[in-house]
Amino acid sequence: MSVILLTGPVEPPTEEVLKDFGEIVIAPKDDEETLCSLAGDAVGIVARGNSLITSAVIAAAPNLKVIGRSGIGFDSVDVAAATARGIPVVITPNGPTGAVAEGVMALLLAVLKRLAEFTDAVRAGEWSARLTTDVREIEGSTFGLIGLGRIGRRVAKLCQPFGATLLAADPYVSADDARNAGVELVDLDTLVQRSDYISLHTPLTDETTHLVDAEFLERCKPGVVIINVSRGPLVDLDALCAALESGHVDGAGLDVFEPEPINPDHPILRHPRVVSTPHGIALTRLCKRLVFEDMTYGMVAVFNGQRPDAVANPAVYEAAETGDGR
Repeated sequence: MSVILLTGPVEPPTEEVLKDFGEIVIAPKDDEETLCSLAGDAVGIVARGNSLITSAVIAAAPNLKVIGRSGIGFDSVDVAAATARGIPVVITPNGPTGAVAEGVMALLLAVLKRLAEFTDAVRAGEWSARLTTDVREIEGSTFGLIGLGRIGRRVAKLCQPFGATLLAADPYVSADDARNAGVELVDLDTLVQRSDYISLHTPLTDETTHLVDAEFLERCKPGVVIINVSRGPLVDLDALCAALESGHVDGAGLDVFEPEPINPDHPILRHPRVVSTPHGIALTRLCKRLVFEDMTYGMVAVFNGQRPDAVANPAVYEAAETGDGR
């Protein structure tokens, strides 16, 4: 009996479409032991949220043909183990783009306009807070984007009407491509030194883990604001908290944390100029529909012997095309 293993509840049309390829089984928990125990007959696995699809889970599924990841990032999947088995890991890079970019602007504006502080002040009857709170704006600022992929470009497009100077650091983008997006391409050191506000849009790798650490923050302009909607481990939260407490960092907008969920007692969550969301800034109605549609039909393409639009490990197809693969 073939099984489609879901690591948690999904959005339409995933169950309705994938049931044609196997019995739908929703894991009651997404820990490795549970997933391994359910993966024996799996021909497809849907990895949603932070569910870890480890090498052990993949090894426990001898008939596995495809893994679907409901999002852009794929660090929760052991892609190397999947690639070694010739198993495509379907991703959905287009679905979240608009929602995440809007989320960046929402977090940045919430920090700059002191929305959390003003809300508390109004509730406390402290009307004079309007005269004593340091409110900032995007106009006339320099906004640095670390990473100029789909989301970085959309953020740049949304930010342009605000009148900011836009910088980007991305080793995989040409100066002409950046210029066409209305952005000046610079190296990371230049971006750090010039930017009033910095937003992270880079994948999580060994090189980018704790990219934003104490040394990074020391090089930033006084009063910098940090926005992270990418991956939690890009930012050393303890270093960021210390820089906030010292006043060198003016504020932060955080949708992702290390670990997740973050300990609710972490002091960074109590800082008045930190706006935080539970890794949910992209979970808009439209985004969820687009993500699960893209993932589902990408998995269907694999089941039908076709190449899906986006995979984390194109090597499985490149190897097949050169006669070295499956």
